Amino acid sequence: MRGEKIGEPLIGAVAALVSGLALAGSTTWPPTAVIAAAVMFGAVFWAVVWAVTQGAVTAFGARMAVAVAAGLLLGELAAVAVFSGQIDEVLTARDSPAAATATAALDQARAERTGLDDAVAQANRNRDEALIVARCEVNPSAACPQIRITGVPGSGPEARTADAFLDDAQRRLDAAVADRDGRAPVLDDEVRIREQALAQARQDTLTGGLGVRWQAMNTYVLDHPGSLILRLLVVAFFVLLTVLPLWLKRWRGTSAVEADTAADTAIAVNRAQVRAQVDQMWAEQELNSARMAIAAQNEIDAERQRRRVAQACGVEPEVPEVPEVVVAERVDHAELPAPVQRSAELEPQRGMPVIGEVTNAAARLIMPFVPPIVAGAVDNVSRNVARTVGKPLRQVFTETEEFHFTLRRTHRVTVESDADPEDAEQPRQVTSDREWVDANGPHIESRRTLILGESDGPAELTSDAGPRQLPPG
Repeated sequence: MRGEKIGEPLIGAVAALVSGLALAGSTTWPPTAVIAAAVMFGAVFWAVVWAVTQGAVTAFGARMAVAVAAGLLLGELAAVAVFSGQIDEVLTARDSPAAATATAALDQARAERTGLDDAVAQANRNRDEALIVARCEVNPSAACPQIRITGVPGSGPEARTADAFLDDAQRRLDAAVADRDGRAPVLDDEVRIREQALAQARQDTLTGGLGVRWQAMNTYVLDHPGSLILRLLVVAFFVLLTVLPLWLKRWRGTSAVEADTAADTAIAVNRAQVRAQVDQMWAEQELNSARMAIAAQNEIDAERQRRRVAQACGVEPEVPEVPEVVVAERVDHAELPAPVQRSAELEPQRGMPVIGEVTNAAARLIMPFVPPIVAGAVDNVSRNVARTVGKPLRQVFTETEEFHFTLRRTHRVTVESDADPEDAEQPRQVTSDREWVDANGPHIESRRTLILGESDGPAELTSDAGPRQLPPG
């Protein structure tokens, strides 16, 4: 936890401790109630300090006033707890009339009870003295009091007088003991009751509440300048402790919590902007794709309409010129095959071993990617197939043109050829036309007007009229 976050709970704990000490010395509440009240006061004080220090640093004067007031309250409670002993002395010195009356009644009861004990003790001493005199009159010795006896042993008038004094002292002792035994229980109960009354009166005086103790503290500190200085120091310390978080926040300009919030907000804003840009890019891409698809569909529909019109009118449909973009894209590639040359007529070629060419081409393609043993086996198989196949075969090739706007156009070419091992070395040429051609030899049937052969330049489209087409690869 950061230092600025631990300061407010620490102040709340200090406030709970101080308020608990003040309440314990000012009230007669049970400990559980005192602890609960102290915790509640600490929580409220914590909330006040948190409310003062949170938010922007606007209205600094009002915030400072609230913090100073809270600090003064906490400081006064701390001063009441610090001067607890002196406050008790002041309250005891100015006891209430009820406490004074209870004290006088208690002193009287205690005096009566003590008088009974003293009377018994005095009667006991008198009896002991009379006994000593009576015995010394009969049998004097050096330890006997010489002043009180005659010193003549034997029984005489003095001895009889001493016996009379002894009997009288014994009677007084018995009377004192009887009086004490009769009055002592009553006096003991009275003393106990008056002690309780005095204690209650003093407790009421000492625990009259925070207000009474605060007034007694004011009386004491005004009469003692040193105590007044100590009280001011205690109050100033707690005021400084309360306003310290607010001062630190104003000094730094912003708190770590606000900095974290600002950083999180900036990150969230940046993420939202990025998402908005990505969504916009996706929307633009979808819009462009839709435009391209619509344009292509319009062109296809227009071409179909032109063909239907041309077929209805018996006129060859005109093929629109290829856009400059397509031509420009394919002109710059020097590695493409030679330009396509149109043939005046379709000359069917006989004896074209298409199977051998296909197998050899497949073997050449896979040889770099397989081990030598597998490559040799594939080469042997392709040669055997080219040599053994001698009957007419029908092969079907499917050519697929795929556009980026997900429109697919399929061109199917049917090839019929007779594989002849003897004619494997003859040159071959494949041509195509838009019309179907009947030929006995190997030929290609296609609706394209293309000649697949060798040339020196790159493949390109011609300007002859016909259906829309792409340049051959």
